[in-house]
Amino acid sequence: MKILYRTLGLVAVLALSTLLHSCDKVKDAISINVPTQTVTADFYIAPQQQGAQAVVSLPVGLNLDSVIKFQNSSLGSANIKSAKIKSISLAFSNATATDHIGSFSACEVSLASSAKPDYTVIAGTTSIADANVASFDIPVKDVDLKEYFNSTSFTYKLSASVRRTTTTELKGKATIKFDIVAGL
Repeated sequence: MKILYRTLGLVAVLALSTLLHSCDKVKDAISINVPTQTVTADFYIAPQQQGAQAVVSLPVGLNLDSVIKFQNSSLGSANIKSAKIKSISLAFSNATATDHIGSFSACEVSLASSAKPDYTVIAGTTSIADANVASFDIPVKDVDLKEYFNSTSFTYKLSASVRRTTTTELKGKATIKFDIVAGL
């Protein structure tokens, strides 16, 4: 009889340890990829002197909790597992023959949020072609921004080195695309 109880006890312990370990695997497997989200922000760059550093802040409000809950009502922004910027594009709507994207030689984009107010660089380049083009894609860094995205208020900061003096107040639009994975 003792052998039967010991055998049953051993089987029960093995079964529980397998089940508990499997629960973690199931929990990790329950995640959703939120479709790529796009935010746009209009900005202005005042006329600049050559060699100056133009800095523009782009505040953006976005309720990621609602976006995630739309995909799965049992998840929210507290369940974000990863958040990454996929692309950043700039375009000027009033570029001239002399004042355009090529008026800048380098640029950098940083991100802060109400959840994490310290800026972190998310994209940048040190070589912008001296050409009048309609839009410009800034190479993004592969950085997990999960800590920043548990927020509803974001600030993107665009810094650019001025190649030559500009005389036009440039009206620009930034288009930022990002992916989010949320899960239990």
